Amino acid sequence: MLNLSNSGGSNAKFIRFSPQANAWSNSEGEFELKKFVFDIDNVQTGWMLIAVGTYEFVADETLGKKGAQPSPEHRRGFKVQFYNKEMGLCEWSANGVGHNMALEELYTTCAKARADNEGKLPVVEYKGSRAEKIGKGTTRIANFVVTNWIARPAGMDETPQSDADFIKSVMAKNPVPIPVPPQKAVVDKPFVSDDEIF
Repeated sequence: MLNLSNSGGSNAKFIRFSPQANAWSNSEGEFELKKFVFDIDNVQTGWMLIAVGTYEFVADETLGKKGAQPSPEHRRGFKVQFYNKEMGLCEWSANGVGHNMALEELYTTCAKARADNEGKLPVVEYKGSRAEKIGKGTTRIANFVVTNWIARPAGMDETPQSDADFIKSVMAKNPVPIPVPPQKAVVDKPFVSDDEIF
């Protein structure tokens, strides 16, 4: 459906899934991916090159319709956005086989239910990952479960601010260093309803 097989920059914060570590991470390190809203309306597929000091994404003109491969090093990849209040609007982009398989499964599941949920976006829960042999190696494929459909949260339409821009705006208002209060250890996390995280 998305044509992400290898044959033939956004302002949002990034998140990554590492099959080797079997963990999600962002600019601050590893974190637990909780329920999130999947922006199925703005999925992009295309050719992606990721190398040391290099990131290039050439989006397909139409979702899932391959354009010309820019170079032999470019692989099929994607850009999608996830959102909840805790992590904000985040971009997940990748071109690994396991990543592509995970997104293909999530997108296909959501696409089948869209007609019954017109004007809404899927709420998704990450349910761990499974190991799968691909060629001569093994990768991990993230498992996602759609738990609900909701109206698009207002927070998804706010213009994301890059970390550098945020720091500049804070320093412009407060030219002196801002003291950071000591962090308290979290002993127990209270139950958080879906309404509070979106």
